[in-house]
Amino acid sequence: MGKVTYAIQINRKTYTLFLEKQSFVDPHFLIYSYNRSGTVYPDSSFIKGHCFYQGYAMETPKSAVTLSICSGLRGLLQLENVSYGIEPLESAATYEHMLYQIKNNKADFPPLQESYPMIQLGDQPYKILVKSQTKPDVEQLRKTLKIQIIMDKALYEYMGSEVAVAAEKVVYIIGVINTMFSQLKVTIMLTYLELWSDQNKILSSGDANEILQRFVSWKKNFLSHRSHDLAFLLIYRDYPNYVGATYHGMACDAKLGAGIALYPKKITLEAFSVVMAQLLGISLGLTYDDNYNCFCPGTACIMNPQAIRSHGVKYFSNCSMDGYNRVVSQPEFKCLQNQTVSNMARQSSDTCGNGRVDNEEQCDCGTPEFHERGHICRISKDPCDFSEYCSGTNEFCVADLKSADLEPCNNKTAFCYKGICRDTTRQCVQLFGKFAKGADYLCTQEVNYQADKFGDCDGKRCLLWSVLCGKLVCHWTHTRILPITDFDVQYTYIGGHVCISAAGRPNSAPRDKTYIGDGTICDENKACFRGSCQPISANKNYTTCNSTRHCNGHGVCNDEDVCHCDPGYAPPHCKATPSSPGGSLYDGFWYWDSKKKAAVMPTKKLHVASGKNGLLISFCIFLTFLLLIAIIALKWNKIKFWKRETVNEGSMSEGNSNKQVVHKVQAVTK
Repeated sequence: MGKVTYAIQINRKTYTLFLEKQSFVDPHFLIYSYNRSGTVYPDSSFIKGHCFYQGYAMETPKSAVTLSICSGLRGLLQLENVSYGIEPLESAATYEHMLYQIKNNKADFPPLQESYPMIQLGDQPYKILVKSQTKPDVEQLRKTLKIQIIMDKALYEYMGSEVAVAAEKVVYIIGVINTMFSQLKVTIMLTYLELWSDQNKILSSGDANEILQRFVSWKKNFLSHRSHDLAFLLIYRDYPNYVGATYHGMACDAKLGAGIALYPKKITLEAFSVVMAQLLGISLGLTYDDNYNCFCPGTACIMNPQAIRSHGVKYFSNCSMDGYNRVVSQPEFKCLQNQTVSNMARQSSDTCGNGRVDNEEQCDCGTPEFHERGHICRISKDPCDFSEYCSGTNEFCVADLKSADLEPCNNKTAFCYKGICRDTTRQCVQLFGKFAKGADYLCTQEVNYQADKFGDCDGKRCLLWSVLCGKLVCHWTHTRILPITDFDVQYTYIGGHVCISAAGRPNSAPRDKTYIGDGTICDENKACFRGSCQPISANKNYTTCNSTRHCNGHGVCNDEDVCHCDPGYAPPHCKATPSSPGGSLYDGFWYWDSKKKAAVMPTKKLHVASGKNGLLISFCIFLTFLLLIAIIALKWNKIKFWKRETVNEGSMSEGNSNKQVVHKVQAVTK
């Protein structure tokens, strides 16, 4: 059923509710929660995506209704300047509901500060795009913004420590947000919900910007499979002095598409939905309304700080509408997908992992078992790229870790840059093949000092101290010339070596692969950058991780600004540990023991068979034991027989000897 109508009586007045089905829960939506041992469990049974409806009351044009109609009516009725909640009476035998007025005043929502709690912006420079037109030339297509919600342990406990209840409230909030964003023709699609039911995965105390930075780092490592979905962490605080933090206009940024929202004590779900709507608006590039120039039909516009305390239906102002129309077509917001499914589309009931073959499934093997921590899930592709391991608590491989730029590699004869060891021989092999290797200084100097297409530094004559930063010059060790058609090749005989360099064809880029790569070593503590030999100190950030100081000389810094230790040394500071395979706290192999305050390696588990397998193993052991007894018995019989034969032969020999003696005596007697 795509459309429904209900009649509800409020204060002796009947309101006719016209509702239409809405789809704002992803068809593959799962809820993830943790048990006491830290193992994550997915579930989809709590939320039914086909239950949600949105509409209005016919008697009040300025109204909005958001309801779930499965197992009774549950949701929010927003009339012109008053809001009502409705939910079924579970103890009632008949179809009875409780209807109550929602108040967002100071009595049940204490002030966070004397002034309105602000939404802080992350430390990220931004600019607001401005165009001359105020309205788009064509009607805006409905867009979809995918969002992931993470709930911290304190909020999970505040909501009753029940997965079903916490999930229901999150979906309720997303439903109310969608009622507001329908004015912009945007669907906020809930794709993922994770409840930190065992413990927080990051420290959730401190300044808003600090928490946001920690959450961004956590998202990169543990939500890499959904890096392009906007992610929000919901945190409970009794009396916070701000309500959230996010990056302005970064909703589609794979790294900075994140935010935090604080859930104060006694705040209503309607008020918190406004907080979330404001945070989402800022993430989409909107700004707070100017009270003198921005207007809307309601008592308080959504992007007005006072909207959190207002009642009734809420609207985006003319400023927000114009601002959204300006930024939505920009390439920075390409993650806003055109909605291809109708609002009436029914959510698929197929669930992977429920052990039942559903409509569109070919098989379903039940809940999967995760690989234990320490199982490699992504192998290293380069000396500056590290292997990653399964964490043992979920199905995802951790983020791809690489060495930080300008860390040493290849026995400290080269530097890492962009996850690649910039060794000249490697570059020569990649360009010319296996018979090429890095050239000596004399060869490179002679070629790159010519200032022609086969030897130059970014189109100019190389300065004496930068000759190693121009064209890639290699020694050619084969007797035949190189069969290459992609670029022109020059051979030069210098100092007993055939030196080879190349030049791109006319249509190639100004700086193509025939030049030495940025980050290639050119002198002690110096590397090449755009044809110039520069000190690495001018291009490297030592503020967080310095491998010389922090890694004890037995590791390098990775792109998470922590030490990645050599084999035989353990993170976080590369302490000597003979059994250690090396690595870092972010590679999935190690885990941090907060009690011991040390990194701990996974222990190998001894699996005990059960059921039929156990019986089979027991039978095999018993059969082996019987065979062993049979062999011993057979050997024992042979030993006894051998001894008996030996005794008999001994007796016969002794008898014959006596007879001979007697015979001799008799002979002597005669």
